[in-house]
Amino acid sequence: MGGLVVATGALAACSEMGVEGGGQSASSTSAVPLSAQDLEDALVGSSYLGTGGGGSLAAARELVAADLAAGHTFSVLTVAELGDEDSVACPYGLASLAPMSAEMEAKLEATENRVDEPVQAAFSVLEEHLGTKLSAVILGEIGPLSLAEALSTAARLGVPALDADTVGRAVPEINQHSVKVAGIPLTPIGAATPFGDKMVVSELGDPSRAEDVLRAVAEASQVCGVADSPITGAQAKQEGVLVKDSLTLARTIGAAVRVAKADGSDPLAAALKAGGGYLLFTGTVSDFDWRDEDGFLKGDLTLTGTGDFAGQQFVTQYINEHLIARRDGEVVATCPDLISVIDLETYDGLSNPDFERGMPVAAIGFRCDPLWRSEAGLSVFSPGYFGFDVPYVPIEELI
Repeated sequence: MGGLVVATGALAACSEMGVEGGGQSASSTSAVPLSAQDLEDALVGSSYLGTGGGGSLAAARELVAADLAAGHTFSVLTVAELGDEDSVACPYGLASLAPMSAEMEAKLEATENRVDEPVQAAFSVLEEHLGTKLSAVILGEIGPLSLAEALSTAARLGVPALDADTVGRAVPEINQHSVKVAGIPLTPIGAATPFGDKMVVSELGDPSRAEDVLRAVAEASQVCGVADSPITGAQAKQEGVLVKDSLTLARTIGAAVRVAKADGSDPLAAALKAGGGYLLFTGTVSDFDWRDEDGFLKGDLTLTGTGDFAGQQFVTQYINEHLIARRDGEVVATCPDLISVIDLETYDGLSNPDFERGMPVAAIGFRCDPLWRSEAGLSVFSPGYFGFDVPYVPIEELI
């Protein structure tokens, strides 16, 4: 394989995890096809679960539409239908949500061997390193473009996507990764950038170094395609290793929004009912700010209340994704629970920082997967982890 090997250790990490060859297995015959409508529902639903991160819905729709036009087919497989000896891995993009600088854009335009789909390239890099074809794709996180990239990678490689991801939402860091929290190594990791760089992280001195190493690559390249967590079907089935049925949840929420739009009922209420969510606020965007800091998009969003919330103010603080929400200064939701902002004209979830002053919106919340409320989960996904002097209290106790 061409490119840079970032760490030594050859296939030691692969052997440690018990990943074996075998390629696509008989379990793939259990995969269920996904129609264009299924995919659209999933993308819309992921914008409700994406907490402002995971890339834009518009870009996600473009990617899926291009794949469908090219004749690629999409399918989904439940974790239970994996064979114990199957091998799967998790592809995703690691990026700052801040716009690409003019200088970096000029460098990319001048690159001769640029990579248009770094996430797919990273998955291929990992397969080449392992010397085997992987049986299915683990969804990296539930956010529009992240989801589309994982589905696209699976479709282009001719394998199903698992009805499971590593978070149940979108997150700022690799450290918020269920496989890592479960104590399973993320290595070996394949990586690729739009500039044609391809590399393998074969071993990490400490699991937290995955974020440091790959974030540095993403910061230097705007985006880094990653494929990590090559695990077996048996490992995937273990409780707490993956967030199961997350694609189904996204599809269910998206379908509820679509049906409500068609019959003239309330799409927001339908989405909250479908996902077991909470209405936190309705209002208009009155102020927002953001900055690109060390590869992260950091900022605040301020809403002025309307309807039942008239005369009140709502503020979220985000690091790529919304992490803390306050109504009139009182905390109403924090990570790891989900906080998302919905455009009340389109009923699509909004990505940070795509706001306009005066835009009518709703802030909503959902309970996180139980694994994030464990001691191990909260150690990497509490408000305190991100530097906020706010204790974690489950959203259902704050509402």
